[in-house]
Amino acid sequence: MKKLVALLLSLVLVFSLAACGGNSAPAEAKPEATPEPAAEKVTIKIATVISGESSPTLQALNMFKENIEAKSEGHIEVQLFPGGQLGTAIELMDQARNGDIQMTTSNPLTVNTTITELATLDQYFLFDDAAHAYRFFDSEGGQFLLDTYQQMGLQGLGYFPLGFRQMTNSKRPINTIEDFKGLKIRGYNPVQIAVWEAVGCNLSSVAWGELFSALQQNLIDGQEGAITSFSEARFYEVQKYVTLTNHMFSTDVLVANQEFMASLSDEDRAMVESELATVFAWQQDKVVTSTQELIDSIAADYGVEFNEIPADTLAKMKEIMAPITEENIVKISGQEVFDKVMAYVEEVR
Repeated sequence: MKKLVALLLSLVLVFSLAACGGNSAPAEAKPEATPEPAAEKVTIKIATVISGESSPTLQALNMFKENIEAKSEGHIEVQLFPGGQLGTAIELMDQARNGDIQMTTSNPLTVNTTITELATLDQYFLFDDAAHAYRFFDSEGGQFLLDTYQQMGLQGLGYFPLGFRQMTNSKRPINTIEDFKGLKIRGYNPVQIAVWEAVGCNLSSVAWGELFSALQQNLIDGQEGAITSFSEARFYEVQKYVTLTNHMFSTDVLVANQEFMASLSDEDRAMVESELATVFAWQQDKVVTSTQELIDSIAADYGVEFNEIPADTLAKMKEIMAPITEENIVKISGQEVFDKVMAYVEEVR
């Protein structure tokens, strides 16, 4: 009997354990982590009227494209439209304002009646040399002018210098003030027209895109601009004389749509600004070194005659021109703004 009871108890215990095991709930599966959504791709369309593979500005923009696409692993894509593919300089500014493109290069001279503070860069003999100009661009004064583009819904991001403007023509080298008299040259804004008329030149309004043809057909004798522009536009084919007057330092500004810049994440914006700072510095150094290289090669390959204007003639030019540019700029920008920018220039002289 005892053995029978023990066997029955054992069987009850076995079945009880089996029942408990069978009724135990399975462990709940942990939910899988939801993957983070991929960040939306950023596309930056940059358009410019600048053309020519030798252009330091275009080289810098291509460098920016390569660097930021690599650094962002394709998250940021840059599309470049050089050579006026999407329109004239004014049309590109409108496209940037409307957000059809995100960035463009702007020459302050083309918008200085709209953004009147930019007219101060028209002042002749403003900078002593390229280093002086670069110190200004990097200063509080340079940032002040970049921020004035906000009036058009844009933000100036930095400067792409072209270099000092020089006088070129097909008639003769310039050695005296009298040599200017009677030369038919391109006019492009009221300040520039007034100042060259003061030394005896005849001014004719010609669009940049039509300038080569006008020079080639002898509709005008000459123009004034940077050596880099002289080379990119192939003016050496239709201009024999270049006089190094260094009368004004010319620069473009890279501008961006304000809303686009504000839409960038902090990380993307920091990346864009960092890579732009790198190419701005590279381009500025390139302009300095390439200018002399261009002078040497153009003289050797195309027989263009370069001459430095005599010191006494340069002094007379300053005496005649500086007051005229100041007077006309003040009419546009106002005396207070003019004095403010001149003080910034003097601080870094």
